[in-house]
Amino acid sequence: MVPQCKAFILFIIRVGLLLGLANPLVTSTSCPSACRCDGTFVYCNDRGLTSIPTGMPKDATVLFLQNNRIKSSGIPAELRTLTNVEKIYLYGNNLDEFPTNLPLGLKELHLQENNVRMITHSTLAQIPYIEELHLDDNSVSAVSIEDGAFRDSSYLRLLFLSRNHLSTIPSGLPMSIEELRFDDNRISSISKQSLQDLINLKRLILDGNLLNNRGIGEMALINLVNLTELSLMRNSLTSPPANLPGNSLEKLQLQDNHINRVPPGAFAFLRQLYRLDLSGNNLSSLPQGVFEDLDNLTQLLLRNNPWQCTCRMKWVRDWLRSLPSKVNVRGFYVPGSR
Repeated sequence: MVPQCKAFILFIIRVGLLLGLANPLVTSTSCPSACRCDGTFVYCNDRGLTSIPTGMPKDATVLFLQNNRIKSSGIPAELRTLTNVEKIYLYGNNLDEFPTNLPLGLKELHLQENNVRMITHSTLAQIPYIEELHLDDNSVSAVSIEDGAFRDSSYLRLLFLSRNHLSTIPSGLPMSIEELRFDDNRISSISKQSLQDLINLKRLILDGNLLNNRGIGEMALINLVNLTELSLMRNSLTSPPANLPGNSLEKLQLQDNHINRVPPGAFAFLRQLYRLDLSGNNLSSLPQGVFEDLDNLTQLLLRNNPWQCTCRMKWVRDWLRSLPSKVNVRGFYVPGSR
């Protein structure tokens, strides 16, 4: 190669390097000094940050920002420009408002252990493709969720609001919802309207609330045709809820209530149910044939109930003897049964 060609090629390479150094944002490999970048994952967690660093790589897909001291005012407008980001972890910070400037394509947002109080339509409209929203351990109440807040969240599948200040289930939830966690709130009532459109709901967790039988509307659960798990542990029920959805229910958790009576048809048509837990209640007897429709039952848990060995319970011995070996019964012993 002639010397002139070599000199020209070296000149082009040097110019390219200088341009890259002069404007580092043209590359996708820049990384804030306070963070560590590994591929498209950016780790800024556990660093005592009060704001989200700027200069994130343009091809970032996941931001780890948890366990800092980030405030609501510390979310830069630049964050909105990170169009490839799909997951942001912001739990364990000092946020008192729902974050703004979030990337348009965000699918998963973790805001646990902050002090977020309000959920409005405008804040959720900025992330229309959100699929998972984790808001456990915040300060959200029923009155602080704006009417229609979720009306454009048509991709939302998981909504977690455990350990907040809810007294009712939020209304207007999108039909796309598959899992709701509202455990350890102050929910005392469930109306038919609050759940009637949730035909895709598979998992509903309501443990540790203030629910009694009068607080659960007679038809509140009837439209949940795809529900596979219902958990109502640690409430104040005196009998199983009426009109349980029978098409798909597989797990029913009713332990640690005040259940002292099970109507004969309480579990009728629950042919997919394989786990039923009635432990820690006030049951002394059960009506004959109460489990007859449970064709798929493999786990029946009845521990810590004050069972009485009376004539009304003679049927139990024969029933236990007739069960196939796959059925595991705990806490329900009748002498000579098996």
